Amino acid sequence: MIQVNKPEERLITNITGEPYQPARIYYQVSNKKTVLGVFKKLKCMDYDSSRDRWYWLYTAESQKIIFDESYNKIPKEMQPIALGYFIFRSDEEMILEVRSFQRVIEAIKFFNKRINWRAAEPMRLRLVNKLFSTLEDETPTPPKSFDEFFDNKNVFIQSIEALELELMEVESNYDNDEDKEKAVIEYMEEKSKYPLPEIEEIGLNIHGDGISLLEMALKMKNIEALEHWKGNANFTQYDLIQQMLASMPDDIPNLEEQ
Repeated sequence: MIQVNKPEERLITNITGEPYQPARIYYQVSNKKTVLGVFKKLKCMDYDSSRDRWYWLYTAESQKIIFDESYNKIPKEMQPIALGYFIFRSDEEMILEVRSFQRVIEAIKFFNKRINWRAAEPMRLRLVNKLFSTLEDETPTPPKSFDEFFDNKNVFIQSIEALELELMEVESNYDNDEDKEKAVIEYMEEKSKYPLPEIEEIGLNIHGDGISLLEMALKMKNIEALEHWKGNANFTQYDLIQQMLASMPDDIPNLEEQ
């Protein structure tokens, strides 16, 4: 019998090095004129009239952002590359589509410094919790838009309000605070044992520690997706949390005793 070697597959990554993972940020716009004024002043923004979208380019003001393959590592003939693009769906809604979770975080940080949240504020994020492969000798062709991912009925919408109601129902079965807290922890632990939905929507909070918490959550989601891509199909957020707890040193000082 002649053994035929199967073609090797490789992980699809962006030019900037991070895994390709589609994401879409939804902005609530209160002052479109102000937003457009910011876009027009930025040298890293370029308007494409044929598609009616604003491209966010990896150049000028944005070239200081650090990726695995940062600005100076990208061949000059390929520069400037697009980190994402904005589309106004109406005067009140704008979306930003990017190709990785890291670009989500970098975009929110970058534009929050330049666009007052009262003019436009990121409110929701839709993302794909999986990684993609291609054959070694093939060049992947990304979709022209992410509508096929995010404009369908398969998006799991994580409602904060619904989760709060679930937790209130859990707490209602107990009388004292200690039992309530224990029950909530056990409930959230059980939820973490389920795999992430392939496509989901989560709410965004850019105030206080909101961006830091989002960055941590996206890193954890990315790790689960990578484990699944490697073939570890049963890996969940629960397994990741257990790994994190196991790696913590035992000699962490107790602040209450100091």
